Amino acid sequence: MSASAFALILLSAINVIWAIDIKVSLDNTKVYTPIASKNKLYYISKSNFVSYTQASTWCSQNGGGYPAEIDTAEELGLIEQYASTTNLDRIFIAGTDAKKDGVFFSQRTGAFIHIYNWANGEPNNDGGVEDCLELYGNGQGRVNDTPCNRASISHYVLCELDLF
Repeated sequence: MSASAFALILLSAINVIWAIDIKVSLDNTKVYTPIASKNKLYYISKSNFVSYTQASTWCSQNGGGYPAEIDTAEELGLIEQYASTTNLDRIFIAGTDAKKDGVFFSQRTGAFIHIYNWANGEPNNDGGVEDCLELYGNGQGRVNDTPCNRASISHYVLCELDLF
């Protein structure tokens, strides 16, 4: 057996062992049934939050994730479908336009977010304070701009976790 063939077999075995060893612990009393796609796990909180910061902290403390970041149209479709099955009303996802109205970036990575399926009439920056993103649940799964912190509005959070 050649050295390169041996290296390929060894690398494959390591990848299989690594993939099998992934363990994620989620408390089903705190999250809706999670879904997985490719190398990501998605889960929605059963608790709600009045600020994006609280929601983000909750994701990291419950499963080790972060508010879902939309990277592709396929991912948006997946999480819209997932959110619409919960019948929840307002669900935080990653994205802020606090620096420039109408231009959204990920709070965690700073990456530009350019894929949306806006609810009718959105984004509208209602009252000049809607700097975060949410999904409308209730069977809609559409994106809306929303305040990042307002005591009168509570949100659930859709978390994303990189599996490998």
